[in-house]
Amino acid sequence: MAKRIVFHIASLRGGGAERVFVLMANELASRGHDVTLFTWNAEGPNAALRSPAVKLINLSFAIHGEGYSKADTLKGVVQGARVLRRLAPDAVFSAPEFANLLMAVALLLAPSRAKFFPSFHAAASHTSNRIGARLAGYLSSLVAARATSAIAVSEGVGGDLVANGFSRSKVTVINNPLPSPAPLREHNYPWQAELKAMGDGPVIITAGRLVPVKDHRTLLQAFARLRASRDARLVIFGEGPLDAELRAYAGEIGIAQDVLFAGYVDDPAACYAVADLFALSSTSEGFGNVLVEAMAAGVPVVSTDAPHGPREILGDGRFGSLVPVGDANALAEAMGRMLDRPTPAAALSARAADFTIEKIGDRYEALL
Repeated sequence: MAKRIVFHIASLRGGGAERVFVLMANELASRGHDVTLFTWNAEGPNAALRSPAVKLINLSFAIHGEGYSKADTLKGVVQGARVLRRLAPDAVFSAPEFANLLMAVALLLAPSRAKFFPSFHAAASHTSNRIGARLAGYLSSLVAARATSAIAVSEGVGGDLVANGFSRSKVTVINNPLPSPAPLREHNYPWQAELKAMGDGPVIITAGRLVPVKDHRTLLQAFARLRASRDARLVIFGEGPLDAELRAYAGEIGIAQDVLFAGYVDDPAACYAVADLFALSSTSEGFGNVLVEAMAAGVPVVSTDAPHGPREILGDGRFGSLVPVGDANALAEAMGRMLDRPTPAAALSARAADFTIEKIGDRYEALL
């Protein structure tokens, strides 16, 4: 039976949670459900992924840095309640964490009897004494009470939720979906010419926002150690507030000529096509979408053992190397070993098949 479903996401920028929600909205709409994507700002690369079958409600709020003004936040809650009253959905999915808090309030203001599935994509945050953090703690109790079931993208994130007050019976682990494979576009990008001009040697890539949690600095340190003993090139796909700082650091440690900052590239197939190795240096990863994408493309992977997704995705190291967080020496050694003895592509693609959008779609639809 078709359901009225709302997917609420704070924006459509280049994050993993944003892309997951657009993909799942598309998938459930393709199964005959009446799906609306509700966002406070619909600009960003993930906007292009939305299927015409998915309706869009866009509040068009301005993004300041990584978030919204206090005034817009209050308006967003009020307008969210109005959207819920007008659409009368059967189910509401929400992400990421702060959006979950605001949607829980909007559901109460509406008031709405919709099933509520807040989705959690990150490992538990460190505690803080800031007033905002304490308020978030109170609101988290509201989310836990209002949730029909909380979606955790990994077993580790699920454990964090239980530790922070969710009943284990109300936590459902559903991994993020692997998008359907996109064909390699017949397109020449400037970054491809820049990479070719850097010379020979295997290509190591990474992808993600240039923010502290991705710890690109450790990856640059590790690459410098690896580069001291062999030819190699590093391509960093992504954009973010640390762009200038990381470029400067690559120059300071003498590897700028071998590192390409390619920016955000909305063509994953082109990115993985040039790669001999994918490296992830995060200090925390609720899941790790890029690891699954790389594996599906047959690219061997090395990752920090960040809480929580990488270990689960890589089967405790069976499908790729795991190294301690922040250990540049261990990361350099693991990259060298993987370049010399890569994981067979068949094993990588077989593991990636566990995360197809059809399989994950079944899990989301079962919640309805």
